[in-house]
Amino acid sequence: MVSVLREVISEAAAAIGDAAHACGYEIDNIESTVSISKQFGDISSSAAMKIAKRVGANAAEVAGKIAAAMKPVRMLKKVSVEGGYINMHLDRKAFAFAVLSKGNEAPQSRGRMLIEYMSVNPNKPWHIGHLRNALIGDALANIYEAHGYEVERQDYIDDLGLQMAELLWWLNTNNLEKPQDKKYDLWLGEEYVKANKHIEEHKEQAKDEIDEMMGLMSQDGTDESIRLRHIASECVKAQYQTAFDYKIYHNLMVWESDIVREKLLEKSFEVMLSKGIARKEQSGEYAGCVVVDLAGLDAKGEMKGDKEQVKVLIRSNGAATYLAKDIAYHMWKTGVLENNFCYSLFMERQPNGKPIYTTSREGKRMGFGNAGIVVNVIDARQSQPQSVLRMVFKAIGGKAESSEIRHIAYGEVQLETGSISGRKGTWMNGYTADEVLSEAVRRAEALITSRFEMGAQEKANVARSVALAAIKFEFLKTGLEKTITFSLKRAINFEGDTGPYHQYMHARANRIVLEAGATTDMKIPDDIEDSEFSLIKMIAQTDEIVAKASNESRPNVITDYLGALSSEFSGFYERCPVLKAPEGRRGFRIALTRAFRDSSAAMLKLLGIDAPERM
Repeated sequence: MVSVLREVISEAAAAIGDAAHACGYEIDNIESTVSISKQFGDISSSAAMKIAKRVGANAAEVAGKIAAAMKPVRMLKKVSVEGGYINMHLDRKAFAFAVLSKGNEAPQSRGRMLIEYMSVNPNKPWHIGHLRNALIGDALANIYEAHGYEVERQDYIDDLGLQMAELLWWLNTNNLEKPQDKKYDLWLGEEYVKANKHIEEHKEQAKDEIDEMMGLMSQDGTDESIRLRHIASECVKAQYQTAFDYKIYHNLMVWESDIVREKLLEKSFEVMLSKGIARKEQSGEYAGCVVVDLAGLDAKGEMKGDKEQVKVLIRSNGAATYLAKDIAYHMWKTGVLENNFCYSLFMERQPNGKPIYTTSREGKRMGFGNAGIVVNVIDARQSQPQSVLRMVFKAIGGKAESSEIRHIAYGEVQLETGSISGRKGTWMNGYTADEVLSEAVRRAEALITSRFEMGAQEKANVARSVALAAIKFEFLKTGLEKTITFSLKRAINFEGDTGPYHQYMHARANRIVLEAGATTDMKIPDDIEDSEFSLIKMIAQTDEIVAKASNESRPNVITDYLGALSSEFSGFYERCPVLKAPEGRRGFRIALTRAFRDSSAAMLKLLGIDAPERM
């Protein structure tokens, strides 16, 4: 998928390179010096400045020589020089025709990618911290697919951790069963908070019993392991009700207990021990443990200054650490370990019409995993373990080293009253993902009632769409590295840079197109106005923006572009009548409005946001 804009930039860069060579200058990677310009011309290149710095010449003189030697470039009308920059001016009519007449093309196939997101422990409902993870993962999966990747969406279910042992111990000790009037994940979460309060008050008494529970539930076939899988499965089903309410879907769930049962841990240790990456300590602080020594792996100095240079994989009591399980899981993800899992249907049909599979004791072999690129959406506090993971894979070599493992790190979501804690239950009282959506719908209904006239059912549908748009855009517009203090009041607004505002702009453009009716008159005027051409240039960047968002793994590249796109359309709409346009311009402006509508719809879709037909 090559955009019209990219074609022009590539041809302009080639012309600059040929001209520079003719003038006796050499420069590499010229295309990186060419970019969209708003101040001088339409496209600008800093190539002359780079050359001048290297050879000790005057940048303006170098730019002048190159510009004078440039051969004509398709869709460029003229070339000028300003302060060392080579500025190129587009032929407005030719460029507008190329942009507006370009059809949809399938993206270039880029291979197989696996993305893991959500991975919420099956002992509580989603809270807004989990929600940020889920929305980032869903948006990135959409973006990667739009850029040509075959994307497999995975959810990792940690059903063997300490939190699950504490919960199962509490439920068994108190003979607790779920009440009929409560969602399963919410009930578990509330009981987990009670369990932690009790454990804090009775540490010595509870510790041995929880350690025993940890061992029993990890053994295949015990009553504890069977009950735990049932509890975790019911919790995951409840969590997926939340996921579906947010229109978030997966292809596969991988259970930690299945990784243990299929002996992926033992197989991964065989690989690491044979490569000298891991070793079993015979004496000292780590006696009886299997460890990995970072000192010999940290070629890039990522762990420099870290006090803990030895990482434990297997504790002296035989228990595997989270890092050990993660390494084994990633050996399967990347195809280093053979895919011996059985798979069965967890749900035959999600609301998007597709099934979701799960690793299981019984089922069939399927072609999951074995991806060349693995993406992990995990908060920034897990950056160190992710670095260790990459080091281990580089040290293994072969297929492991050639696999790309990306960590999409993101900042915390803060409450106005402080941090979120699953153990302490600070997610209660309005901060579960279910409660946030419910409140957002209520506020959206009130806002819609005050602005639009529509029937009850349509209002309910639009309110839900607006609520989701508000939440998703508010989370995704912030840079991943930043901490968020989420605000529904700021998000649910039809003004400013919000999801509802961009939905409204799309609906406004759609209304114009529908009112115009069928038209084939797209005659491009000779004198395209500035407001018209500014919108054309913005629309022309759509494919470039998708590529940038994919390459940088940043959803806010899409939100930033959508803000600029809506702003350009608003300026065009105010200055350029469409349906009442003068003779010879109406068809062109309708085509331009349609192009904006289609581009904004595509961007909203990447964010997981509806593009409503009317508001």
